[in-house]
Amino acid sequence: MRDSAQRCPRLVAALEDLAAQEEASLKARDFAAIESIQERLGALVKNLVLHVSGADAELRLRIAAVQARRERTSEWLATELARTREELRETEVSQRRVAKIAPVYGAVPATARARQHGHGSLSFVG
Repeated sequence: MRDSAQRCPRLVAALEDLAAQEEASLKARDFAAIESIQERLGALVKNLVLHVSGADAELRLRIAAVQARRERTSEWLATELARTREELRETEVSQRRVAKIAPVYGAVPATARARQHGHGSLSFVG
């Protein structure tokens, strides 16, 4: 029990630190770092669950605050994910429109393209 009482505050401090790192990484849009942080958070939470019975009221409040912070972070991430999915959907719709319209315009022959760029054919005949 004494070991849990000593370990729990260190685990909560590490949890707070990782939650802050996660939030900062989200703001920086560093998704690779977020993945690594979330893996460490998962392991830390599992370890914390084993020792939480020795936590006092103050420590439980800190744990609740970290949980609330992570919920806000998760909500922000879900919003960003939804926004990104919508942008991707709009891009795909635009690409389909272009694919439908492109054949109407046809390909520009190479000689016409050369004239457009001022590269007419050379002739030595007067």
